[in-house]
Amino acid sequence: MIPFFLSTLYCVSSCKKDVPVEPTRSFYMGVTPWPGDFTIAEVDTAYQFINGHCDIVSQHFDDGIPYEEAWHNLPMPQNFQKEVQTRKTKTTGKKTFLSVAALNLTRKEKADYYSNVVVTDSIKNYWKQIPFNNPKIVTAYINYISWLIDQFQPVYVNYGVESNLPSWDPGQFALYKTFLQQVFSELKIKYPSLPFFVSFMVDESSEGLANAAQLLPYTDFIGLSAYPYVSVSSSANGNTDPGLFPANYFERFINLDAGKPMAFAETGYIAEDILIPSFNLNKKGNADWQNKYLASICELCEKRKAKLLVWFCSKDYDKGNATLQSLGLYQDLFGLWQDIGLKDENGQQRPAYQTWTQWVERKKTD
Repeated sequence: MIPFFLSTLYCVSSCKKDVPVEPTRSFYMGVTPWPGDFTIAEVDTAYQFINGHCDIVSQHFDDGIPYEEAWHNLPMPQNFQKEVQTRKTKTTGKKTFLSVAALNLTRKEKADYYSNVVVTDSIKNYWKQIPFNNPKIVTAYINYISWLIDQFQPVYVNYGVESNLPSWDPGQFALYKTFLQQVFSELKIKYPSLPFFVSFMVDESSEGLANAAQLLPYTDFIGLSAYPYVSVSSSANGNTDPGLFPANYFERFINLDAGKPMAFAETGYIAEDILIPSFNLNKKGNADWQNKYLASICELCEKRKAKLLVWFCSKDYDKGNATLQSLGLYQDLFGLWQDIGLKDENGQQRPAYQTWTQWVERKKTD
């Protein structure tokens, strides 16, 4: 005869049903509010996705810097203040990731003067000719970042978007490093509990990796900016299937410092073909490959206990590019990300949309 307590223990251990383990994720998931077109309706659509399917919003600023106002601690330009206020009021209950470019779109020159403000050419030229390591540039940028931090109260800050371009001029890169060192040091003193990082463009070049390695002292995270379909070697014949990526494509950057958390500061993947002759780009894309890419980086983030995953935009912006063309503001550069939306230009959900929502629904762990 089995003793009573042993029979009870046996029943408890063998008769109970297996309780499924709730899937979790370590990282925040979000997008920027970049809209499908520059209309109130499309801006609202972008924020509807953020409020319904994200737990963080990436407030990305890449339109230049109001140097004069920031240096003198003057009020920010009215248009800029209005934009910031709009961004703040359109999100509800979401964490904020602040991402700011100290470089212009070449990613090897100092950011231009903020474009949406009336300022004399002499003022613009004055700030343009000052080198990166000039104390005025450093102070102006710290004041600018600080103003944005105080406005948004972010949980993370990318204070140096895409800082490791392989083709940096060595002398200019040295000045930029000095700039980052001073900005990082001052911001860490001013906001000691806030993580600050710079983002690295992921590619296969030794120069890009070496430049990233030189910036490790000035970053709390290994921040990645990745749009592999543009340049990954496996897509040389136009096939952008992410299953063909070289081994350790992301890991070579992540492993630069295993002691620092990783974060996808921005990424995306085409779901349609891309053809931009001026960039010699002719790549095949489809929704299945896009979904495969998203699933793979989500798994990578969970494996590496990442802090953040930002998909740049939730909806294709074919109409937005058409609007820019009609205004004479379009650049071919804007075509690189036109078809990376989780929804197409008509708002139809792609498979990646479902993968995204499934991961967002997971419980986020600390």
